[in-house]
Amino acid sequence: MHCLISATVLIATLIIPLATPTAAQDPTPTTPQIGLNFIRVFWEVESVKPGQRPDPGQQIQEINTLTPYVQPDWILTDFRDLGIHAFRQFIKADLFWDIIEPHDDDWHFEAADAVLLRDDLDITPIVTLFALQYASPTPPWVTEDSQFQKTLGPEAMDYLDHVIERYNDVITYWEIGNEMNHWRAADPDGNDRAAQIGRVPSPAPAGGFSPQEQGVFLAQVAAYIRERDPDAVIVMPGIGGIDDYTLDVWFAGVIQGGGSDWFDVVNYHYYSPWFTYPIRRPTLQQFLVQHNIAHKPVWLTETGSTSSPTLTQRTDYPNSPASQAADMFRRLIQAYGHGDSLVMWHTYIGSPDLPNNLWRLYGIRQDTGQNAAPQPSYYALKLLIGELIPFAAVETLDVNPQGANAYRITTGTGAVKYVAWGSGTFTLPDGVTQMTGVMPGPDGKYGWESVTPGETILLSATPVLVR
Repeated sequence: MHCLISATVLIATLIIPLATPTAAQDPTPTTPQIGLNFIRVFWEVESVKPGQRPDPGQQIQEINTLTPYVQPDWILTDFRDLGIHAFRQFIKADLFWDIIEPHDDDWHFEAADAVLLRDDLDITPIVTLFALQYASPTPPWVTEDSQFQKTLGPEAMDYLDHVIERYNDVITYWEIGNEMNHWRAADPDGNDRAAQIGRVPSPAPAGGFSPQEQGVFLAQVAAYIRERDPDAVIVMPGIGGIDDYTLDVWFAGVIQGGGSDWFDVVNYHYYSPWFTYPIRRPTLQQFLVQHNIAHKPVWLTETGSTSSPTLTQRTDYPNSPASQAADMFRRLIQAYGHGDSLVMWHTYIGSPDLPNNLWRLYGIRQDTGQNAAPQPSYYALKLLIGELIPFAAVETLDVNPQGANAYRITTGTGAVKYVAWGSGTFTLPDGVTQMTGVMPGPDGKYGWESVTPGETILLSATPVLVR
């Protein structure tokens, strides 16, 4: 089913299969629909380095058992209260090779076990293998460029054997690497790109690590996992944005090298302003159609914006706690309307508000304060999930970066609701009786006002939820 939108782009209505509902609760989707990223499990505040993402390679010497909001019990309870389906990038408790086996045959499973091997684990973990960035089959203890490995060797197989044997009963979704398009920084002519990305990986592969070579490696890993876990769902590494390089060079090259059968889920990230999304997202869809993979589920596993008015690197609305709360709806609802079946906000607990920290205040919770105080975006996410998730269908009514944007959501129980924002007006459909803006009050609560079908409302940058 398609509809023509005002931005002259064809958008598919997203319909998600639902499990059989019970009388006591909403139906649960057979696959996750909503998630959170970069979970600070066992985190030490002082280990966060200004100006960069915290280093996932720092080995935990002693698990932090003192800070409540970095403990699995606290986090998972919060996720249940929010209604979160899935979580990804739990970093110090994740399965990155340098965390699990920092030195040859020196295994560390304590942190991952505390999260993954729980009797009460009722929220889906999506694990990332090898590395947060610059994944390769090169062991973490290798430092010489000449020893860089491009294909699956015995050390990498041993790493995979350990994590698959230990966790395959509790893990369905295996993401191989993440944002591997950053390997272009290691190209022989990649110095300018390395400066933009931030660093050249070490060890650096001679001649670079081409997308075609990465495709061979990724296909090898997927086959190795499936031989040992036939029920595994393979998630391709998240593409770091939608542009000519990530699609026409990196994604196309990976398919050229390893084919497209090795992955079950297409995975991408998007941090640019919400109003550029309706222009760029269709180019991804066009790519999928051209490569005969449009039938595969598409996940947006990283999207978000900062609440810091002084951080303008990715968005500058200008940014604020209010714009971040608005983006919770503008980004997630747009993605569902364009066909994504899972969307994950980046991040859960933010990083420090320091001038040189380029990822500051992306969290729906602050990194400091009593129990990591919630931002307005926390309550906006809770409102979105409570009113709209799980959904059975998200239909695009209007998409116009300079005008009105409106979506019709049919929930798993059959309720029909609407989200709209932008400039211009929106005529309230039949059957609606209430409306609220998505920016919460100071107490984190929402006030619903009565509305009348056929009434025309003036839109603004802050979305309204109509039911």
